[in-house]
Amino acid sequence: MPEKEGSPSGERTTGFLDTCKSVVAAISSALHTRLELFVTELEEERERLKQTLLLTLLLFFGLSFGFILLNIFAVALFWEKGWLLALGALAGLYLCVGVIAGVMLRKKILTRPSLFPATLAELGKDRDRLKASSRE
Repeated sequence: MPEKEGSPSGERTTGFLDTCKSVVAAISSALHTRLELFVTELEEERERLKQTLLLTLLLFFGLSFGFILLNIFAVALFWEKGWLLALGALAGLYLCVGVIAGVMLRKKILTRPSLFPATLAELGKDRDRLKASSRE
């Protein structure tokens, strides 16, 4: 015999469905918030990368032309005597600068911060909350 809506069993079914809907809504809301945070951090990282690339290209362009013109100036200055020594000294200087820059770049790459720290922290908090609530 089917039970009426007002019966205790019908109330439990409705309460269970409402609870399930609430849990799904809460999880959906949390995932949506975390996804928005992830997207925001991804956009910030993309902008930082674009700025870094642009500045690197400008740095390379400016320094390349500056060093070429400096080399021409130094060789012209010592043209009468010692032009070969001037070229050797400039080559040594540029090699030293390149080695130092390479070491600094390696250090920077090896010590760079992790990607998406805020998103990972929030997901960790969510995991801890879910573990704590499942134990209760």
